[in-house]
Amino acid sequence: MIKLIQVMITALVSLSALADLQPLDDATLGNVDGEGIGLVWEDFAFEAGEDLDPNNRLSISDLVNDQGQPVVLSVSRFYIAGDNSNEGSNVIGNTVNLGRLNNPYNIELLDGDDIGINDKAVFEFSAPKRANEDKLFIENLGNRPRSCSAGDACSSRVTSVSGINRNVLSSRSTERFDTGLRFDLVENGTAAQKLDIHARGVAVDGSHVRIWGDNARSKALSNLAVSFVADDLTVYASNPDGSGRGDSVVFQDIAISAELGYGDKQPVSFEVNGDGNFELNIGSKTSACADLNSSGGCSLGSSGYQDFYNNGPRADVFIQNVNVGGQSFGSTTISNLQIQYLNVRSRDLTQ
Repeated sequence: MIKLIQVMITALVSLSALADLQPLDDATLGNVDGEGIGLVWEDFAFEAGEDLDPNNRLSISDLVNDQGQPVVLSVSRFYIAGDNSNEGSNVIGNTVNLGRLNNPYNIELLDGDDIGINDKAVFEFSAPKRANEDKLFIENLGNRPRSCSAGDACSSRVTSVSGINRNVLSSRSTERFDTGLRFDLVENGTAAQKLDIHARGVAVDGSHVRIWGDNARSKALSNLAVSFVADDLTVYASNPDGSGRGDSVVFQDIAISAELGYGDKQPVSFEVNGDGNFELNIGSKTSACADLNSSGGCSLGSSGYQDFYNNGPRADVFIQNVNVGGQSFGSTTISNLQIQYLNVRSRDLTQ
């Protein structure tokens, strides 16, 4: 069951005129810059799962365990709600606003020449924009010498991250949502376990997905930017009937800022091949090489690689505290992770 209180879809055009509607001549219309379609969900709550309808679930089958028995993984519950959802027990009537009229979720076509995807029209679905372009993480800089020839810049490196800069977020408290998933694991026709994932105070400002077609490769290509901030993210397992909750793993004050793909220099593709398996590919950077080294790789001095390291996509993760079963393990940081090439494929283990 889906509870959708109100949906507002607004075509955003120039906001400079707030007077009564007036007829526009061709010359005036020629100066109008369309900004796509803005999506705003006001007083929104969503709940789906087998508790509401036994057939309301998404299942992944054709898996096997180490004994060759069939395994089915199902999403048996999914919700989006306002604050204090209590891990999905307080959803309907506990609403949240997703976006607002002057900063909505957006659907539009972009000129690829402006974003590193030459001679292409690019489809983009984006979350509300950030409040500013400051860094999401509070970074501490210090002198940390290394062997390089770039001068003083080499000694001003990030030595640690001490927190999340929430001032970059545009979402107000009433626009930050709670969400959660429950997975059911069934082995050989018998319910084996449930796995719950719940997040509180989520903001995704600055996230987007861009998609365009490539006739030469006969596939759709994409770039993704993921910005995820939450007060906490909790994971735990329980018995098949949902009882006997095990020890929780809690990531407190978690922030993820990640980009996948670098324009048409390193696109991301996802497809299903002829035998039904999927393949995720983040393209190799060797096409950016002006020269190759003795191993066939790209020389580090190549201008293509220098551009990638200086300006290319990266992933950063910060967790203020990791708590496992009530035991605190302190903060965790992953900084400046870059993917030169990635290929992920599924395989049918029964063949």
